[in-house]
Amino acid sequence: MTKFVTLLLGSALTSLIAANGFAAEAAPAAAPAAAPAAAVVPATPATPVKDADAGAVKIAFIDMAKVASESPEGKAAGESLKKKSEQLRAKLDAKTKQLEKQKAAIEAKLPTMTQKERTAKAAEFQKKVEEYQKLARASELEVNQLQDKLTTEIGGIIKKAAGEYAKANGYLLVVEEKGVLFADEKVKPKDITEEVAAELSKKGKK
Repeated sequence: MTKFVTLLLGSALTSLIAANGFAAEAAPAAAPAAAPAAAVVPATPATPVKDADAGAVKIAFIDMAKVASESPEGKAAGESLKKKSEQLRAKLDAKTKQLEKQKAAIEAKLPTMTQKERTAKAAEFQKKVEEYQKLARASELEVNQLQDKLTTEIGGIIKKAAGEYAKANGYLLVVEEKGVLFADEKVKPKDITEEVAAELSKKGKK
């Protein structure tokens, strides 16, 4: 199956949350009245502590083409497209044989035809060739339209399944693998292609 495009989002994000803390010291005990006052040392603020994991964002990506080819819906769409293509091809092949037979018949009679008859037969045959070409273009358009329709439908199904899996597993963003041009090592997106494909397979068996 060809053309299983593209669909979802293409972005990556991270965030960090910093927390500041200051330690407090208890006031020194009062010195005896006769003793000189003790020197008071100012309390030193504690070093701010950064929590690098507090803002971690779970990001995932999927291979759309792989999910489509492995899912029951994708396989069914592929079979549907193949069946339609074979039907139209058979129809065109039958027309081709018909034209070849008519051409052979005309060529066999050419020696006995007048110039006027030859011209009329040539025009008649040319018209049939043009009809065949029109049928071929219409067949190609029909296959392309069916392919586009199936691609859109499968893309929607995969997008929904990816969204459900992401919500259930705490992912805030799911992108298509081909859409990721760069990802910092701190982001660490996970490939959930197999997981989403497995979810679609489970639904297909129900």
